Amino acid sequence: MKIRGNDFGGINNSTVVIGNNNKVTNGTNEEIDWEQFSAEIMITLTKLPQDSKEFRACSELLMESTSKDEGKVAAFLKKHAAQFSSDVFSNLASTLLADTIKKLMF
Repeated sequence: MKIRGNDFGGINNSTVVIGNNNKVTNGTNEEIDWEQFSAEIMITLTKLPQDSKEFRACSELLMESTSKDEGKVAAFLKKHAAQFSSDVFSNLASTLLADTIKKLMF
């Protein structure tokens, strides 16, 4: 069967696969590397203004992350969503930290 009018040129970087018995998975069930997560929080703390709400929330997040309880950390992040989605935090946090926080919040 030939399909016309479709551009499948970018298929290598998509969730669409061509073939038989293929299985597509996404990375949403990945385990969190808590040590790396904590290390990224500590690095971010050194960059944040110490009198900011983001600094206080990030300090508390560091304490919460020691529990390694994904549900507890996610609840904390949702409670302090304003601080973790602010421009101040977003501009100073690493991509790894920001992505992990987004994963936990949503």
